[in-house]
Amino acid sequence: MKIKTSRFGEFDIAEESIISFPDGIIGFERYKGFVILSKKENAPLRWLQSVDEPELAFIIISPFIFKADYAPDIERQDLMSLQLKSLKEAEILCIVVVPSNPKDMVANLMAPIIINPKLCIGKQAIVRDSSYPTRYRILDTYDKDPRSAHTVSCK
Repeated sequence: MKIKTSRFGEFDIAEESIISFPDGIIGFERYKGFVILSKKENAPLRWLQSVDEPELAFIIISPFIFKADYAPDIERQDLMSLQLKSLKEAEILCIVVVPSNPKDMVANLMAPIIINPKLCIGKQAIVRDSSYPTRYRILDTYDKDPRSAHTVSCK
């Protein structure tokens, strides 16, 4: 399948790499299909790119890279909608905002992206523990050891 992106141009993707978000992303509910793109293998920052809208892409990161003890409390109903028994089966990602000074980049820990990599379905969930901020400064605690990141690829 060919997709167009504003950041990477036009290219082919395997249809099985498309992650379905039945509820969309908060604020972008009408867009249901996304792929995860990266310029380099194992890059900490990746893109969650809409397959339908070239301009719609979110910078994403594994929260475990900068917050190894991240343990979001997700509603059971959200896990069930993704056919997950626990978060251990999921890939957990956070949307990143990079301002003009990249040292001030923040991640949304309150509303992580949860993906079932076996079924290629995802959801942006709101955590029940309100102590997680929507604007967590990444570089304050960034762990450069890539072994601290939990990643699962959707294939």
